[in-house]
Amino acid sequence: MMMNELVEKIEKYSNEVLVGAARYYDQVEEFPEEQVKKLFDLGFFQSLYAESNTHYQHYLSNLRLVSHHFPALASIMLTQESHALYPFTKFGTSEQQARYLPELLLGNQFGSFALNEEHSGSDITEMLTVAEKVAGGWQLTGEKQYISNAPVASLFLIAARVINRGQEDTYGVFIVKQGAKGFEVGKPEDKMGIRALPVANIKMTNVFVSEDEVLGGCLNGEEQVNAILNRNRLAVTAQAIGISEGAMKRALGYVSRKRNIGKRLIDLQNTQFKLAEIETKLYADNALLNQVVTTHQDDDRFIAMAKLSASNHAIDITETIISLVGGYGYMKNNDIERLIRDAKITAIYGSSSNRLRKIIAEPWTAC
Repeated sequence: MMMNELVEKIEKYSNEVLVGAARYYDQVEEFPEEQVKKLFDLGFFQSLYAESNTHYQHYLSNLRLVSHHFPALASIMLTQESHALYPFTKFGTSEQQARYLPELLLGNQFGSFALNEEHSGSDITEMLTVAEKVAGGWQLTGEKQYISNAPVASLFLIAARVINRGQEDTYGVFIVKQGAKGFEVGKPEDKMGIRALPVANIKMTNVFVSEDEVLGGCLNGEEQVNAILNRNRLAVTAQAIGISEGAMKRALGYVSRKRNIGKRLIDLQNTQFKLAEIETKLYADNALLNQVVTTHQDDDRFIAMAKLSASNHAIDITETIISLVGGYGYMKNNDIERLIRDAKITAIYGSSSNRLRKIIAEPWTAC
């Protein structure tokens, strides 16, 4: 299947099916198994790992289209890609890739990346989870908080501080399978938005990991974690843009309706000006994301700027739209209020907005 054909299929499926499914799963807060399977069956990830960035851009387009109607489903898929498929593809040994990638690619297994902790967020240097050397491998102890896809994952990548007796601590990413002794996934969290995304805490007590289950076969945690975060940030940028576009589409539909008395809302200059501002922000965010993917895909600062802009705009745009459409936007039968709730997470996961601002400001404080 040509990549543009896949994008067209995803758009058609999103417009025809996902809008109704999103409302249902937002209410019941369950994993949308049928819709996830459909995206895998359509080949959501199949052509992603070619050398050309064109395939990655199409993948981001697919995330954006899904996010028009069902941002939580986009969260599930981008977690599978940036937190499982990508780490194994970029850093995994040939044996690790052969062992795990085929099932992850088909959706027969779900993966999860556990970095966030209560007091450290996504800052690897502040982690309390530790890995200690033991005979034949490593022993992990610690707790991780708010881990996406954890309740459905069978495979976990755990970031940990490596204790080196008498030496400076280093960091590693360790492969842990669901059901390992001492490994416990908590109950799914009840969330404000993206409610169909399964999220849970993880607790590890002396979990044994063999030598061949260190990602990449070496302790290279800082580079690996940074790359995984950047990959996730680009995906969340696309998701945030998609949420904004979905809200904009709904707003245009409402303000363009004919009225029995008086002008349409779109005929009012104030409405036109506010929507013009939104359209300008969307164009700028799309342009920045395209530039980053094309020329700065490994640049921490450019990636941080793209996510910071798109996520902040998603929050601002959805809130502006509800002020434009009034009580209509407050009702659950039109999706705008759900998109407002879903937009909030884009400024939190994949690193908070303040963490991104710190990355952007780093060159100014280095001297």
